[in-house]
Amino acid sequence: MTRKKAHIISHSHWDREWFLPLESLRFRLVTLMDEVETLLDKEAGFNHFHMDGQMIMLEDYLAVKPAKREKMKQLVADGKLRIGPWYMLQDAFLTSGEANIRNLQYGLEMAEEFGQAEKIGYFPDTFGLYGQVPQLMRQAGFDTVVFGRGVNPTGFNNQVFDSTFASKYSEMFWESPDGSKVLGILLANWYSNGNEIPTDKEAAKIFWDKKLADVERFASTDEWLFMNGCDHQPVQTDLAEALEVARELYPEVDFIHSHFEKYQDAVKAGLEPEKLQTVHGELTSQQSDGWSTLANTASSRIYLKQANAKIERLLERLAEPISVMATEAGVSYPHEYLAFAWKLLMENQIHDSITGCSLDEVHREMEARFEKVEQTTMAIIQNAARKITEQIATNDAGIPITVFHAGGLEATRTVELELETDAIHFSEMHFEQIPDELAKLPEQSFRMETSTGEEIPVVVEPLGIHFNYDLPERKFRDSYFARKYKLTFTVEHLPAVGYQTIYAHPVAVSDDKKELTKDLQLENQYLKVEIAPNGTYSILDKEKAVEVAGLGAYEDVGDIGNEYMFKETGDNVRINTYNSKPVIRVLREDKLGKTIEMKHEIEIPVSASATFAEEKRRLVWHPDRTSHRSDNRTTFKITTELTLNKHDKQLTVRVKLDNQVDDHRLRVLLPTGKQTETHQSGSVFEVVTRTNKQVEEWTNPANDNRKQGFVTSGNIVVASLDLPEYEVSEQGDRLELTLLRAVSEIGDWGDFPAYEAECHREITAEFHVFLTDESNVNIPAQVNALLTPTFAIQHLSSSKEKMLAETKDFAKWKVADGLVFSAFKLAKDNQPILRFYQTASEPKLLNTVNLWRKSTILEETAGDAKNQFTVKSNEIITLKGV
Repeated sequence: MTRKKAHIISHSHWDREWFLPLESLRFRLVTLMDEVETLLDKEAGFNHFHMDGQMIMLEDYLAVKPAKREKMKQLVADGKLRIGPWYMLQDAFLTSGEANIRNLQYGLEMAEEFGQAEKIGYFPDTFGLYGQVPQLMRQAGFDTVVFGRGVNPTGFNNQVFDSTFASKYSEMFWESPDGSKVLGILLANWYSNGNEIPTDKEAAKIFWDKKLADVERFASTDEWLFMNGCDHQPVQTDLAEALEVARELYPEVDFIHSHFEKYQDAVKAGLEPEKLQTVHGELTSQQSDGWSTLANTASSRIYLKQANAKIERLLERLAEPISVMATEAGVSYPHEYLAFAWKLLMENQIHDSITGCSLDEVHREMEARFEKVEQTTMAIIQNAARKITEQIATNDAGIPITVFHAGGLEATRTVELELETDAIHFSEMHFEQIPDELAKLPEQSFRMETSTGEEIPVVVEPLGIHFNYDLPERKFRDSYFARKYKLTFTVEHLPAVGYQTIYAHPVAVSDDKKELTKDLQLENQYLKVEIAPNGTYSILDKEKAVEVAGLGAYEDVGDIGNEYMFKETGDNVRINTYNSKPVIRVLREDKLGKTIEMKHEIEIPVSASATFAEEKRRLVWHPDRTSHRSDNRTTFKITTELTLNKHDKQLTVRVKLDNQVDDHRLRVLLPTGKQTETHQSGSVFEVVTRTNKQVEEWTNPANDNRKQGFVTSGNIVVASLDLPEYEVSEQGDRLELTLLRAVSEIGDWGDFPAYEAECHREITAEFHVFLTDESNVNIPAQVNALLTPTFAIQHLSSSKEKMLAETKDFAKWKVADGLVFSAFKLAKDNQPILRFYQTASEPKLLNTVNLWRKSTILEETAGDAKNQFTVKSNEIITLKGV
């Protein structure tokens, strides 16, 4: 008979900021690490400490005690301090695929600087896991993943169901959609099942009798895992003594102070693969009662999701690609500065931060961080773009403007730019005289043309005379006044990844303004949009001959849940706009297109009823709350702008809210045009198919899900970067997109008020709607390109030498249907990196002009250089230039 082995892993699950702000927890972290160092140095039998899989924990400690760096390196080299592989523990669904990869890359790089990383995929408390985790881990060289959520049994209840998303054992195989497979180890009794082990024999007997039985219930091998720690848990200083007591009480069990690599190797050695279940794809606690999925963290503090999505796209689709383009202008690729920007953003992507489920102080600091990282990222973009424009050979006619784009597909885009003319510098005239001098100049407008002379439609708005300044490289600030104009124009044939230079020619102001029509419909060659008196609208796709009506009503419901989960009020009072009569008018109509504005006013309760405060005080679990909505009502205003430009194949919807109401959720309701049993959603490097009807065990009335980029059901596709929560009806005939959720507490095992989660602020939400006949495999790639920002910059100087072309496409590749562009950057050795993921159901070809080698996500190459690659279904393919 083989002996049972109890692997005790000392750790502290370190939520960097959560129910306490960062600096309050950092103080505890420094104490923890000082005690860990002493134990690892001096305590016989205390052999290892697991740093929660995240390097930022060590970084935060060394920020206070930098002199400890060499000591930490020594502990890592000795195998005592177990670090990595992540930079931080992110939320899986609210961070992009590229952000997940950068997190692993930067975490491993930092761990290697200290000596070595713990080679295990560690997801102790991630709020659900995307289906491509096994493929990413395999590409990183890991074959084992440890996780705490997503599969039953979960948490403290030890429930088991027979299902694709449940496992009889804490060990299982987990397979990605592409077929990549890893060993999955579920923390079936949570990551605190070996916490605070008693040294008293009597107490230890009670403790271990229960704990050993709990683990044996699920273990498929004789290697048992006990996690000695919990959230912000101080290290157990008498652990060695506690383990000696356990050995005396249970001589048939080997109690080992262990670490994850040792435990993983022991499990694999004792595994009987035929006993294990294989779970597939994303793991979101699908086979549960639905009350603890934490899906509604996707709508808590929606403003955080908006800021994060914006900056991710700035980094992925502007800063990195434009920095690659700038190398052709002789500019060094800013590896260190991009790493600085990414890491700063990642501080906000930690799972208790980006999910919006922490204290108000935490999220106020996040907003300041978002501002900092946006400033950092824009500095990178502007510098690279400016260096490129300085070396583009332009003609002498007109004011050159270069537009950058990296969406992976050739595109037509409507672009905005603030253009300056007639600048007079302080060195030329006394600054007090300059505004008057500029005011004497005649009014002007602009005609815009491509470099080949084709006219570009433009709308010009004078912005008046403004102060500005240049920052020369070798001189002090050079101040001036100039006339400023806002130019809105349409650029066709933007390169898939590259830039196009166009020209603005000053012309006399023409009196061609026309009165706005009262025609309350939108139409171009692709779509026709008609608006009903109640503010709902229909869309007809002329090419596909598909029409969907009744779109765009709003529904407000009471929410007595918390930052983690939505719970509707017990009275089920729902207020919608189906019977409303909004004020509708044409807001804009010009040569580019048309915008119609609708203003709804609805009377809704000001908050939940007074009994809600008592339910929170008594810590009533959210499924059991019954409070009603207040009888006091107030006017809630919703402003909607529907925009259809002449080139658009999608309707753009912008919703403006000024929320001063508590305890509620606002959604936009979108009929899908047909009934379905399943729907599809964008996720991390995949398109996932989800069932509309939940399992029998599901008792939560809500069936909320998370998306990345888009969700499609029936005949509609809804695309947005920063509105990640949605729900599809059981029949598939209605899609509900969350615009706002206002709550007042964290809601995790205590009374933690978070009143700023009520979101008393102005919020602007934007999404796009287009129709499908379900035959277009290119929807993911098209949405991906649609949600890619452009960057336009006015040239300050021009080169007479033809160093760079006016227009250049860096996309020297041809992709088949189903391939979605993801990244264009440089590796650490300055070789170009190109990444796609495949969403089609069969293999596709990727053809390139230049030679590339296939790489991993860690940018390690393997195989011969070639220019054609077969990409299998659901594969994430990374190529590295040669």
